[in-house]
Amino acid sequence: MTEIAIFGAGGFGREVNLIIQQLIKKGHPLHFLGYFDDEDKSAELGQSYLGNLEDLNNWNKPISIAVAVGNGLVRKEIVNKITNPKVDYARLISPYAIFNDIIEVGKGSIVCAGANLTTNISIGNFTVINLNATIGHDCILSDFCSIMPGVNLAGNVELEKGVFVGSGANILNGVRMKENSVLGSGAVLINDLAANEKAVGVPAKTIRK
Repeated sequence: MTEIAIFGAGGFGREVNLIIQQLIKKGHPLHFLGYFDDEDKSAELGQSYLGNLEDLNNWNKPISIAVAVGNGLVRKEIVNKITNPKVDYARLISPYAIFNDIIEVGKGSIVCAGANLTTNISIGNFTVINLNATIGHDCILSDFCSIMPGVNLAGNVELEKGVFVGSGANILNGVRMKENSVLGSGAVLINDLAANEKAVGVPAKTIRK
């Protein structure tokens, strides 16, 4: 039985808990302990609030952690501050996600309900694929990427580390988003996006570099 907890007690944390509960109902050997969060949530969560980052780093038993934070850069900061050797990182895939082939999924990554992944896809560590996103053939998603609800990635798309793709955005075949770039909600990206750039609109145009 794996003891599992969530770092991040906000709305996305509750959604990640839904995945855990779905997996438990499907027979996965998980025991949910509660939430860690740097904001004191004891009044709201009672005994389900396990403490802050310091409490996690002092946890004295093996524990699996899902980092439920939507922003990949913040997710990375949290992971870098977790120093407890007893911590490992949950790879959570909703039983209601659609995997059409064997897909490589890194540690700490989360795939939510309704996501549809086709074939020959590589997903790095600590990447989030949110509700109803579609990921086409031969896509590569690096570490700490954030794919928001309803995103569509066509085939051969490459996302470098820390990329954020807003809700309902579309990325066309063969396009590459470089490290820490951002695509706004509802945008359609038809050309590569340079590192640290932000693009919005249809077709997407750069607004920040």
